[in-house]
Amino acid sequence: CDPHGGCITCGDEGVPMRVLAVGADGLGTCAARDGAPAQVDLALVPGAGPGDDVLVHVGVALVRLGAGAPR
Repeated sequence: CDPHGGCITCGDEGVPMRVLAVGADGLGTCAARDGAPAQVDLALVPGAGPGDDVLVHVGVALVRLGAGAPR
């Protein structure tokens, strides 16, 4: 998946989201541009934390986006 296209496997798009909080279980509360919060698995993006932008596909953050990528 990439931010300019869809997943070659299922056709869904990756959604850029901002990490709002991270729980001890590795799940994060993230918000899309519309502000709606969602629970996201952050296991594939170690070190992601509040304020980071991540690309989310099917509830899983795949990569960190922007100037902070990667850490």
